Amino acid sequence: MKIGIIGSGSFALALSNILCENNHEVLLYSKNESTKEEINHFHTHKKYLGETTFNKNIKCSCQLESVVNYSSTILLCIPSIYIKDTLIEINQYIKGKVDIINGIKGLDFEDKLTIQQVIRKYIDFNKINSITSLLGPGFAKEIINHNLTLVCACSSSLEAAKKVQLLFSNDYFRVYTSLDVIGAELYSSLKNAIAIASGICLGLGYNENTKAALITRGLKEMREIGKLFNAKDDTFYGLTGMGDLILTCNSKNSRNFSCGYQIGLEDSSENFLKYNTTTVEGLNTIKLVKYIIDEYKLNLPILNSLYLVIYEGAKPSIVIKELMLRPLKDED
Repeated sequence: MKIGIIGSGSFALALSNILCENNHEVLLYSKNESTKEEINHFHTHKKYLGETTFNKNIKCSCQLESVVNYSSTILLCIPSIYIKDTLIEINQYIKGKVDIINGIKGLDFEDKLTIQQVIRKYIDFNKINSITSLLGPGFAKEIINHNLTLVCACSSSLEAAKKVQLLFSNDYFRVYTSLDVIGAELYSSLKNAIAIASGICLGLGYNENTKAALITRGLKEMREIGKLFNAKDDTFYGLTGMGDLILTCNSKNSRNFSCGYQIGLEDSSENFLKYNTTTVEGLNTIKLVKYIIDEYKLNLPILNSLYLVIYEGAKPSIVIKELMLRPLKDED
């Protein structure tokens, strides 16, 4: 099968590596000419993956139209902030019908939609065979190094989910299927925000007790939002919920955790927001969560406090003490 991958970051390369090892043909799209040359000639992307090398059959192009025309399946692996403009451009180039796979763990703040919803908004209906999200706990470098990894193919069509399951599954990368698209996309995004909070706690000097408390109460807040949008309990306790949260809250390999850690060390988000040049999906998620909190009048103290720290200049050290001194209550 010929698969066009939109994006050339670490996760795009990890999934490309799997597909090539599963005997599929892959063409990546990158806006950056030097990235294209590095991938095609040296089979590395040192900015994101250091000296790690990947399958020599992975090819890269800077021509989006060529990548789209090459493909019967399009895999999206770009930051969520670019999704709308990219889809509008892709829509111009699609001839016939394609299967679309979403590999983005984020939400669209501008349209207040999940990624699958954004795809349906900006790609003509008659150009889509199916849409499936491939989500779950997996760091790119570990996937490329064949660490055993479990993820989930999530679609409103079981047939489409099974197609993606077969496309990617092998002896180190196992794919399950799910029909709970809204739950998978929500939880995969919300965990990024909680991972930022986990990093902040560590940066402030707190340790395992604090992290355990944060993850547990953070899960509860994620579940409150999930219930609002009729997400299923099985998804909450599964790979795209609890599984992904455990991974991202416990490792500096997570950009979201590392973002929080830096903010905690400095007891301020100011420098990180001013100087950061990497994609941190949780920052955008926090803005949308704040909108949901206000719109539906939800009591989500951790997620609300994150917004105060990131976007209103509150000091994390003060906010965390205020959280601890809230009125006592039952665990509900």
